[in-house]
Amino acid sequence: MKRREFIYTTAFGGTITLSASSLYANTSSVSDPVTVIIQLAGGNDGLNTVIPIDNDHYYNARPKLGIKPAAALKLNNTTGLHPNLGGFRTLYETGQLAIVEGVGYPDPNRSHFRSTEIWHTGSDSDTVEQYGWLGRYFDRYCAGQPASVGLAVGKQNPQAFSAAMPTGVTFSDPRRLAVKKARGDEELMRSMMGMDDDDEMSGGSIGALSGGGGTPATGTLDPLAYLEKTATEARISAQQIDTILKKVKPQRNYPQSRFAQELKVVSQLIRGGMPSKVYYLSRGGFDTHTNQAGAHANLMKEISEALLEFNIELENTGHNRRVAVMVYSEFGRRVKENASGGTDHGVAAPVFIMGGSVKGGFYGKRPGLAPDKLIKGDLAHTTDYRCIYATLLEKHMGVDSTPVLLKKFQPLEFI
Repeated sequence: MKRREFIYTTAFGGTITLSASSLYANTSSVSDPVTVIIQLAGGNDGLNTVIPIDNDHYYNARPKLGIKPAAALKLNNTTGLHPNLGGFRTLYETGQLAIVEGVGYPDPNRSHFRSTEIWHTGSDSDTVEQYGWLGRYFDRYCAGQPASVGLAVGKQNPQAFSAAMPTGVTFSDPRRLAVKKARGDEELMRSMMGMDDDDEMSGGSIGALSGGGGTPATGTLDPLAYLEKTATEARISAQQIDTILKKVKPQRNYPQSRFAQELKVVSQLIRGGMPSKVYYLSRGGFDTHTNQAGAHANLMKEISEALLEFNIELENTGHNRRVAVMVYSEFGRRVKENASGGTDHGVAAPVFIMGGSVKGGFYGKRPGLAPDKLIKGDLAHTTDYRCIYATLLEKHMGVDSTPVLLKKFQPLEFI
């Protein structure tokens, strides 16, 4: 089989991308913990997100981009939020927002691709891991669960879902979902794979689909039989999603941005009993090398307003305490603004955790901004990102984090 990725085409032209796993029964519970991971892709400017309003080094380094104390949303005498993060301040004031400062990893990498890979696989900067950290969680703790135990909104499964026994469902348009009728098994398989008539479907063991890596749980299997099984699972997942979206209606007036609409659908699926333990979303646009101020302000507003509606809806419907949301970026930005009205790739940045079971407040140590505290113009990381993963795994998801993270990391106290 020439193509790695299995594409299930919906009637409106979007896609559902599935990794292979065995057929299943729905073993989830409406009381099970749910983790929502949101990546701010491109490298969010942490210093203009969580603002050190009492620090002269910040304002000296950013004479144009620095957000003045009077404009920032003040949290305490030393810290404010970006003016457009009103939703975040509301969550902070109600004790449902934790801010972990100085998050990064040793020997940082400023490549978007490589740093994202590090975060997704839970690796050291000098190690390349085959599987994602969530994929290892699925392998270790979710055997027999549905493929949709991990659900991502986007065009392909995130690398974090890559697993030895591939698991994870991705759909590209959450607002409209339909399922094509089969036109005969082999014709349907070829259509779903995007294969031409002369494309090969050879026998033998089928490798991982959707970037999962490794060999599926089905082992050595006739390719057509394997695709039939996967197609059946695709239909089950698609029909289940479609049923929930028709039955469970939004309780809040979400903004019209795509990100907000994606969160609205995630809320519907959580409230409707979708057997997904992990949801993964990504919002791009954070690579702000030029003219940062306006673009970053718009992004802050979009993210903040959507997440506030999401949190309120879950709280009003009794699901807030079982859902933890993590918002991160693959790296932060340089301390000093550049000549183009922007900031360049940096290192450490804050991570946000929100939800009804979160102990709000500040965690980690704020990196120093004095020139002698910087590393080549960057903030020194003070909290390893895997400590956040360990906290979610152990205190929220209820599992031992060591097999997932491949070594022991000390959990924090935000849950």
